[in-house]
Amino acid sequence: MGKQGNRNFAVLGLGHFGMSIIHTLSEFDVNIMACDRDEAKLQLATEYATHVVRADMADENALARMGLGNFDVIVLAIGTDFEASQIATMIAKEHGAKYVIVKARNLRQKKILESIGADEVILPEHEIGAKLARRLASPNIMDILDDSEFYTITEMHPLDEWLDQTIRESDVRRKHNITILAIRRGNTFIIPVSPADVLTQEDVLIVLNEKKRT
Repeated sequence: MGKQGNRNFAVLGLGHFGMSIIHTLSEFDVNIMACDRDEAKLQLATEYATHVVRADMADENALARMGLGNFDVIVLAIGTDFEASQIATMIAKEHGAKYVIVKARNLRQKKILESIGADEVILPEHEIGAKLARRLASPNIMDILDDSEFYTITEMHPLDEWLDQTIRESDVRRKHNITILAIRRGNTFIIPVSPADVLTQEDVLIVLNEKKRT
């Protein structure tokens, strides 16, 4: 299952919501199993997940073989197949899953999923995948940072030397000891950021800074 002591996450369904979760979870010291029936999505997930599994989430036998009871958190981001979401929720709970989070499309689905055992039901329009992943992997991290004597979160425009470069090319973390958490571009927020995102003059960066220590 991975290094002893690390938290173990399973993300079933690799649409935009599920992919954003594994992308952000990969920033933390956790183990991630990514599952989908689409081979192309699994190939994309290999960059972020500890391991990937190809399976149909509506297949009860396939779900039963995954050892879902071994995971600390299971996120069911199956998308439009609500029946598969219900089956996966029930199988996960029957096999002893500690905490099951399920994506729903509306309040009616939310109520049904809660009634069959889901610990938490997410309506993506209210809570995007990246925000959920950061909350799961590092509970109360923003509260900790607010009180930290070593770190602060601020907004800034990209330096001229970063413009028209990707985040990877600008190497801001190594050169300037800051981490870009999000980019505000007009009325749009880019969360999570990707090393391949190109910085532009109109961007406002939300960054984590390490305070100078005396």
